[in-house]
Amino acid sequence: MAARPSQRNIKWVEGLRGVTSALVIVTHIARALDFPLFWPADSKGAAPRLLQLPYLRIPYQGRIGVPIFAFLTGFVCAYKPLKLAYQQGNQSAALKSVARSAFRRPPRLVLPALIATFISFIFSVFGGYKSANRCDSFWVRFDAPDDIPFGDNVKRLFRSSLTTWTNTENVYDRHQWAMRPLLVGAFQVYIVLAATIGMRFRYRVAVHILLILYWLSNRNALTETFGAMLAHGTLLAELAQHRPTQNFISQHQRLFTWVVAPLLLLIGGFVGSYPHEHEDWAGWSMWLHRLIVDPNGDGSRGSLLVPKGTQPGRRTSSFFIMCIALALSVSPALQKFLSHRLLIWLGHHSFAVYLVHGTILRTIGIWIVYGISGEPWEPAGKNADGSPREPKWLHPKSRTHKMVAIIVFTTLTYIAAWAWMKWVDSACARATQWLENKVFDDEDGEGKAGYAEKGYAPLNNGNGTAQPGERREPPP
Repeated sequence: MAARPSQRNIKWVEGLRGVTSALVIVTHIARALDFPLFWPADSKGAAPRLLQLPYLRIPYQGRIGVPIFAFLTGFVCAYKPLKLAYQQGNQSAALKSVARSAFRRPPRLVLPALIATFISFIFSVFGGYKSANRCDSFWVRFDAPDDIPFGDNVKRLFRSSLTTWTNTENVYDRHQWAMRPLLVGAFQVYIVLAATIGMRFRYRVAVHILLILYWLSNRNALTETFGAMLAHGTLLAELAQHRPTQNFISQHQRLFTWVVAPLLLLIGGFVGSYPHEHEDWAGWSMWLHRLIVDPNGDGSRGSLLVPKGTQPGRRTSSFFIMCIALALSVSPALQKFLSHRLLIWLGHHSFAVYLVHGTILRTIGIWIVYGISGEPWEPAGKNADGSPREPKWLHPKSRTHKMVAIIVFTTLTYIAAWAWMKWVDSACARATQWLENKVFDDEDGEGKAGYAEKGYAPLNNGNGTAQPGERREPPP
């Protein structure tokens, strides 16, 4: 049976977002409490642990959360305008949708991020990060804001609120580093849509493919994480609206579901397992390194997948995400799985999870593992002989404390995310909607206020007609 694009299941988008937010939590727990999970083994020559093996290591090693959000940004930002252009043949409505989406995007990202930053600032003022600043986890210490005087803390708050959107630096919540690239990326999608909405399908697809190739060949930082993923999302949004493509997938559903999709996941998952560092500590990772990172063995060149001068971990993870996205686009079974109501619930709360989890981890989570007082503590100094003395970092109380911390942290994160969506996010949404209604004319055309600003609005005489001599419409 032929598939109609309007009937395609896109609930999987929300489900994928929910899975991704859960993976962000998992990888940050690993960073904070068991960093060697990012390596293929604990040490050179040691046997790998179960969670350090290919495929199983992917949720813990990170690198996939932000690129998936970038892909989803490209898909979601493009889907509605393309739907209007495809199914209703209304390019004007599609462009209006782009305009309104572009207007909503900054406040819907900036307002919640500012509130999350302020909450972290409150913890900093009252010494909530003392244990995080003194624990033996270097990643936690790097992520936690230093304890400074109140006046300096206030200045730092204003500075971080600005630099989040200028150079991605936010001392109070370093996880917000991705907010600016995602915001800029959304506007890249809007520009592409506005520029190509009048093109024929084949040429618009060609533009998206060329953009993917451009960003993958670009060796600047994070081009594969954001640029390529955004263009990939826009391309799949195009194909999701294209009836011949969807009919072809439906006619060969078994082949795509049971052969093509699993192959994509197997190949992409193995490549995406490339470790954060110490790839020479395991045979499989060294083989992968020689195949796609350093084929000559002397660092003289890279490969099409990982060009010389790029970050192998990010390149391999982005390749994996591309494979996941393609598998989802051709497999209704995977789409149905991700459309489960639990995953959709997680997806609905994913942005809130992203904003609140870091603060909870560095405070309550670390308090459980290391203690709330941050004592006993011995700062860096000098020994009796004048030689430098390293600080004595706090050590975890026990493995049991770590397990309790993981359970409490995860539970509190989702409770906080639920409360955030119920009160904070809804308030930000109302504020954004009020502003949008204030700024934009009505949906059906330019309203009286819009004409009045231009000097063309008729003066109503009380019965809905214009006064004699007044123009009812703008001049041609």
